[in-house]
Amino acid sequence: MDTLFPSINAPEAPAAPWGWSRQFRMPLYKPGTRVRRGGSWETVSHITLRRHDLWVHLVGCPEPVDPLELEIDSTVFTTERIGGAL
Repeated sequence: MDTLFPSINAPEAPAAPWGWSRQFRMPLYKPGTRVRRGGSWETVSHITLRRHDLWVHLVGCPEPVDPLELEIDSTVFTTERIGGAL
């Protein structure tokens, strides 16, 4: 008599859809972040969205700045839920 036992091995995680991964990198502009603009270091004051465009306001600069003019280290984000975190 053959008895079927469930496998004790954990199933493999499903493959991520094309274009997705477990982690991704993108710049994170928030107040107090140090950015490089034209060879000098600046500090982010605040962020605005204008007509679906992101604008970064720098401390001491009267006009908003296009993020493409700024250099900033990318922040790593995860697309997976971390156990215990809400």
